[in-house]
Amino acid sequence: MASAIATILRPLASFYDDPNTVEIRINTPQTVIIDRRGEGKRLIAAPDLTLARIEDMCKSLANYTRVKFDPKTSPKLSCVIPEVMHRFEALVGASTRSGVSLAIRCKHPFTPTWEQVGASPAVVAYLQNAILTEANMILSGATNTGKTTLLNKLLDFLPNDWRVIAVEDTPELHIERFWDGNGLLAAREESTSSGMVDWRQLYDHEMRITPDAVIFGEISTQNAFAALGSLNSGVTGFMCTIHAYSPEQVLNRKFVQNTAWAGLKMHDIPEFLRELVDVIVQIKRTSTGYRRITDIYEPRTQKWVMRNEAMCETGLHVVTLPKGEAS
Repeated sequence: MASAIATILRPLASFYDDPNTVEIRINTPQTVIIDRRGEGKRLIAAPDLTLARIEDMCKSLANYTRVKFDPKTSPKLSCVIPEVMHRFEALVGASTRSGVSLAIRCKHPFTPTWEQVGASPAVVAYLQNAILTEANMILSGATNTGKTTLLNKLLDFLPNDWRVIAVEDTPELHIERFWDGNGLLAAREESTSSGMVDWRQLYDHEMRITPDAVIFGEISTQNAFAALGSLNSGVTGFMCTIHAYSPEQVLNRKFVQNTAWAGLKMHDIPEFLRELVDVIVQIKRTSTGYRRITDIYEPRTQKWVMRNEAMCETGLHVVTLPKGEAS
C-alpha cells in the first residue's frame, strides 16, 4: 500500500506483507505471533507495537472503513484492511486480560493445488460434477482452515456466463470473470452510515435479480437466516462456508445456534438442511499450515463420499431440485 493508511499501518505491514504469512496475532503489546504457510507459528518481539499504537491504528482503520471503534465505548473492531484486503479483528480494553487481542487473516494470492488440499482425482471429479449439476453445497471447517480459498477454487468449475450472485459482508469471493454476475455487500453494523443495506434487504434484492447460483460468504449470526431463506427459495447452486468441526455439526447445531443468537426462530432447521443441502465438504488445517479435505457427506442421500480422508463412495449421488421449484 502507498496511501496514508498504509503509513499508519506500517508496523503491522512489515509482518503481513510476507506472501507466506497466513495470519498474524497480538496477544500482548509489543509481541507478534506470525503463522507462516509451511512453517507454523513463531513469536517475534515488536517494540513499536505498544497498546497506544495499536489503539491509534484501530481508530484510523475504523475512520477509513466507516465503522465504529472507541477504546472505551466500542472497543471491538472488525474490518478489512484497505487495498490489501486482509481481515482485521481487534478487541482492546477490559475484555482482554492483556489489554489487546488482535488477529489479521492474510489474503495473499495463493491457490493451492488439489493435491495440497487432500483431493484425489476422484474427489476433484466428484466436486466438479456436483458444481455443474447445481448441487447445494456447504464448506465446513474451523477458523482459518481455507474454506474461502476452497470455495473460490470450486467457482472455477462454473462457466463464465453464469449469473453468479455473491452475497457477503466482506468482498472475498472471486467473481470478476462472471460477466453476468454481481457481488452484493451487506452492512456489518446496523447503525452504519455507509449507505449499505442489511442482510434482510440484501436477501430481498437477491431473490429479484434471477440468479443462476447464489454464493454466500461465511455464515454468521447476522446472515444465517438469510442463507436459509435463499435455500428455501428454490435456488439451486447455493454455496456457503461455515465454522463447524464436522458435517454433523453443520446439520444439527451451527445454523440453529446462529439463528438463535440473532434472536430469530425457525422450526426444524436440521430437517430443513437435510432436505435441501446436497453436499457438505469438511476441511481441516494441518500443523504446518496446509489444509486437507477430510470428509464429504450427502445429507439428502445420507451417504458418506469421503470420511477421515478415505473415499467411501466414488459415484455422485446428488439429486438436485429443478430450477424454480420451491420446497
